[in-house]
Amino acid sequence: MIHDRKERQIFSAHLLIENDELHIQSPSKAFIQCMQQHFLVQKEIDLIDWKGVVQEVQLISYSDEDIMRRFATKFTLHFISPTTFYQSGNYYPLPDPTLLFLSALKITHTGNIDFPYSMIRTIKINYASFKTVVVDFEKFQAIGFLGKMTLNTNKLPFEDQKWLWKLACYGSIMGFGYKTAWGMGQVKLIPHNQSKLRTPYASEKSQEVVGNP
Repeated sequence: MIHDRKERQIFSAHLLIENDELHIQSPSKAFIQCMQQHFLVQKEIDLIDWKGVVQEVQLISYSDEDIMRRFATKFTLHFISPTTFYQSGNYYPLPDPTLLFLSALKITHTGNIDFPYSMIRTIKINYASFKTVVVDFEKFQAIGFLGKMTLNTNKLPFEDQKWLWKLACYGSIMGFGYKTAWGMGQVKLIPHNQSKLRTPYASEKSQEVVGNP
């Protein structure tokens, strides 16, 4: 089963019950094509506590050029579904910037990662507000957090600013942390300076948001 992978999942999912929408994100074109073909043939969706019939399939793609065209050094991460990390057999329900950016880096990298820990420690946290929540998956429970955190990278070298912006975008699209394929770790990325990052074909309500409406 694809959910049984021990390494980082190749996709994340987010169910918007109020909109009757299921969002699936992946950096793998092959995976997305497979899902498109599946939903064209098998239109019924059964997620145990939510069932539906596919009415429409939409594809939204991002390129590095799209992301960097809307670059910002100050941005808010709005954690809209419970987010957590898993370390040494324990949940770590705190928005540690090092764990956030390391999680985002794993989206496009495998194997050993030369991660710039000292760089992350120079990021300013302008605002943070969180609460912890318990997520019940029937067979087990996970402890996560919800809330917002505003980061500012304006004191870093320009190339580092761009690199961290890309990671923030990747994380907001794919999710941060543990069990993103189960709906955890979903984030809205809200820029505060320079140009706004908009999801292509998004509604007017989400025009300053990337990753999730």
